[in-house]
Amino acid sequence: MNTPASGKQSRADFVFVYLAYTLRYLYLLLLIPFYGRVLGVEGYGVVLAAMSLMTIVWRFVEWGFGTFGMRSIATASTDQYAGLFSQHVSARLLLSVLAMIGTGIAIKMSPVLSTHPGAGFAAAALGIVSAFNLGWYYTGSGRPRDAVKLEVLGFAVSLALILSLVRGPEDVNLVLLSLLCSGSLVLATAHWWVRKEISHARFDVANGAVLIRSASTVFLYSGSSALLVSSSTYLLSIISTPAEVGAFGAAERLVAVGLSVMGPAGQIFVPRITALFVHDRDGAHALIRKALLLLVGIGLCGLLCSLLLGHWIVPLIFGPGFDETVHILQCLSVLFPISATTLILSSYVLIPLHKEALLAKIVLTGAALSIACAIPLGIAYGGMGMAYARLFGESLVCIGLTFFCWRMGILARIFDLKK
Repeated sequence: MNTPASGKQSRADFVFVYLAYTLRYLYLLLLIPFYGRVLGVEGYGVVLAAMSLMTIVWRFVEWGFGTFGMRSIATASTDQYAGLFSQHVSARLLLSVLAMIGTGIAIKMSPVLSTHPGAGFAAAALGIVSAFNLGWYYTGSGRPRDAVKLEVLGFAVSLALILSLVRGPEDVNLVLLSLLCSGSLVLATAHWWVRKEISHARFDVANGAVLIRSASTVFLYSGSSALLVSSSTYLLSIISTPAEVGAFGAAERLVAVGLSVMGPAGQIFVPRITALFVHDRDGAHALIRKALLLLVGIGLCGLLCSLLLGHWIVPLIFGPGFDETVHILQCLSVLFPISATTLILSSYVLIPLHKEALLAKIVLTGAALSIACAIPLGIAYGGMGMAYARLFGESLVCIGLTFFCWRMGILARIFDLKK
């Protein structure tokens, strides 16, 4: 049982975590309009294609290690920290070699990035730096406030560099280099703060390979699907123009910001639901029902706002030249209620019930079919075609999760339906 001191610390940690979310939104609200107005639709398209490549590299090199490491270090003694750190760094270094080889191929394949190779390689380096982030280490060892401080430092440095250095579409490389400098500074600071704890760390190929194998299951149901989804903008950069990439990427970025509003709720609901499944299943189902109504309600609000206000919001945020973004945003806004339902059925239901294998199959199938459709649709309809493909894949996942939850009787229990 928590002591008053520990309860007070938990509340303080809670405030710090939500401060990070608030600052993240503020950071995006400042930078997204800046990119649109200063870089223009084509310059922003290059940045978005590079950031999509960054996310692909990040997800690949991270390989689900964050979740795995946070769980491991939470139960480890202090003298085991260096060994865990060694294993994680070794695994990431092994995957980083493959990622850099793939980066050269990816840049050459994309007409958008091949004309800006500096931005492409800076983005890949940023992805690797992001994958080495020590958030798992600080959070798992009971120091979430330090992780928040590092994130705030990154926001401040990157914002200062970008706002002071970027002046026009020709400065797209400076955007990625600024983000890389900020990420590198944060990573160096994170290591410096725990230098005594990790002083005995050593590179170990065998241990790194063991971690890669162990974390593969986590990667299959989380990282791989996110990797496939995040590749949409990069894929469009191969088959379409920078203007199409900018129009689609701008809409997708707005949708991503809206969807991220649902993330903090998981930190409140998921631990409680997981605990209730152990000793009070009826209580768990009741809480899931409340969470479903709340998040789907938020999703429907996001859909209505996008449909009714999109033609006003997009020019206000990005300036002129983003007319197509309005139509793409209105198409993608259907994802709000769909993603809310998917989030509930996956993270709030199947994962607490240890149905990760089923979840992985459904999510991977939907993501793979989405990518398969994206190529012909992107060639035929540009950014709107990519939006159709994304919507198709996400809808398949939602339908699949709903079907299997119905088959297993979970929906009947959640909604307390009589047989």
